[in-house]
Amino acid sequence: MALGHYQQTALTVTACTLIGGWKMAHAGTSGCFAGAGTFGSGATVTILGIGNLTSFTENIEMSTTQAGNSNMPEKVVAVHGATIGIELLEFYLPTFDKIRGTGLDTQAATTSTYLTGVGGTTTAGTLGTVNTISTGGLNTVNESAFAFYNVRMEAGATVETILVIHKARISAGLSFTPKTDHDTDPVTVFPFTLEAELDTAQTAGNQLYVIETELGY
Repeated sequence: MALGHYQQTALTVTACTLIGGWKMAHAGTSGCFAGAGTFGSGATVTILGIGNLTSFTENIEMSTTQAGNSNMPEKVVAVHGATIGIELLEFYLPTFDKIRGTGLDTQAATTSTYLTGVGGTTTAGTLGTVNTISTGGLNTVNESAFAFYNVRMEAGATVETILVIHKARISAGLSFTPKTDHDTDPVTVFPFTLEAELDTAQTAGNQLYVIETELGY
């Protein structure tokens, strides 16, 4: 996926950057994203295609703990998570399945049941293998790792930033608004909402997300 490179020559804060669009990727674990130059190149990493990270909200729910017999409660974090919104433009069922956790759906290349090739790109009656996703009756939504990658140009040099979510899963089912072929913007957008949770396999202080950028150190 090509990313736009925009030239920034003068920013107010030294060693800062501006953030635009994000390249999106999925993997079984966040460790798959580690290593210089390996983003999206490993067999275990799937680039999610044309689209964008549309929202990121860190969720902090506080609790109040009574400190002994004092009337002054001590607030601590009870629940720490994040809500992530992404949008895809590419209609590709295996990608949908990965985002949805692979345990909720049946996704495969199979012999056609409903399509016959009439009106399509193949000769009627000769349609063979089709890409299929079906759902209903399964109840497992597996967690996955996600990464979002931004590239900018700052004073003639490329600046990279990455946001890695260790553990997230969908929080809502498939939802989209169809477009007409004669719309000024005829491409249907497929949004997904993810809920990130703490990955206790990571070191404390590094269990929800990580942001790395080349500038600002």
